[in-house]
Amino acid sequence: MTTDNGHLAKEPLLIFGASGHAKVVIDLVEKGGTHMVKWVADDNAALQGNCVYGYPVLGGREALLGASELLSGRSVVVAIGNNRIRAEVATWLSARGATLCQALVHPSAQIARGAVIGAGSVVMAGAIINSDACIGQNVIINTGALIDHDCIIGDSVHVAPGVTLCGGINIGDQCVIGAGSVICPNLSIGKNVMVGAGSTVLTNVPDGMTVVGTPAKPIG
Repeated sequence: MTTDNGHLAKEPLLIFGASGHAKVVIDLVEKGGTHMVKWVADDNAALQGNCVYGYPVLGGREALLGASELLSGRSVVVAIGNNRIRAEVATWLSARGATLCQALVHPSAQIARGAVIGAGSVVMAGAIINSDACIGQNVIINTGALIDHDCIIGDSVHVAPGVTLCGGINIGDQCVIGAGSVICPNLSIGKNVMVGAGSTVLTNVPDGMTVVGTPAKPIG
């Protein structure tokens, strides 16, 4: 769809989440040029009725159920940092007719030829995603992260600021890769893994493990 002056119209967007991560997502949307923030919602009653960068915060999921026009066919992004909650809310919204938006990419991020980024994912300022990397749905690629060639990242993962993923890495769903950590090439990281901030991962990590340190070792 185009406007009367011939420019492409920006797609209205529902942002679910109104805390710190949502502020970064709002800034990204305003700079990205493909969407415009139309509504902000959050389950946290303490945030409802407030404004985030001038956008009033609606009620949470219960309120949205009573306003079906805000969900049916609408483009949404879940701006919640917690992987489990982000995945749960995205599933809830999709089941009620909303559609995860196309990936939101900050203008300063670099996306190489052949890279694929799933719906509902966000790529923050200064991030680099290199050739033939494949990013799942509902993923956060945070500020200044480097995803090198042929990496595969599952759904609802958080790659924190300053992370380096060397080439050919496979990361399972709902992992947290802590700030400033490095994962060496051609490794496999299972589902629901947490890599501590500043760690260096030299070996494969099985499902559900928390690893920290250099070299990274299991804890707990």
